[in-house]
Amino acid sequence: MAATKNAGKKTAQSAGARRDRILDAALKVFVERGYEGTSMDGVADEAGVARRTVYNQFPEGKESLFRMVVTRVWTGFPIVDITTDADAMADPEVGLHRIGMAVAEFWAPPLAVGLLRMAIGEGPRFPDMIESFFEGGKAPALHAIVKYIKSFTKSGVLQISDPELATHQFLGLINEPLLWHRVIGLGGTPKAADRKKTVESAVKLFINYYGR
Repeated sequence: MAATKNAGKKTAQSAGARRDRILDAALKVFVERGYEGTSMDGVADEAGVARRTVYNQFPEGKESLFRMVVTRVWTGFPIVDITTDADAMADPEVGLHRIGMAVAEFWAPPLAVGLLRMAIGEGPRFPDMIESFFEGGKAPALHAIVKYIKSFTKSGVLQISDPELATHQFLGLINEPLLWHRVIGLGGTPKAADRKKTVESAVKLFINYYGR
């Protein structure tokens, strides 16, 4: 009985590792070849697995594979958890700093920027693809930040008439110096010290402007 359970556990771990390997390969291929240029066979070759394995894991095809890649990427974007943390709820400066650092760190890896560039470039031709990219993580994160800012507006800590606009302004203070020039192919990953400095400045500007 124990041997059977151990065998089943190893099989599950092996399947999980194989799936992770496919998703890692798919992210690389999507970034390098674009959505249109990516094929299930190409992903299989990159992952070093049988083509049937990829089709068995993602029987609905490339769109399903892309959605899973996006979901996996956005898993590293812990905004929802941050905005409901007790310390963040007690002090907007603490929460906004954590949010800002999460944003800066999420976009630091070149592959994350490459996936964003690919989504922007091919979105007009593949609207379902860009919708999957947005709804897979960015939309929930934006909603969470808006809700977070609204909570301090209701309590009177911040004076904000348009929380949604304020959310975009805050993210813009971070993404403009750290992200967008990289999307168009200028510059590399900002240094950790520069990311921290940018976030601290963004929080200070936001609190000074909207704070009571």
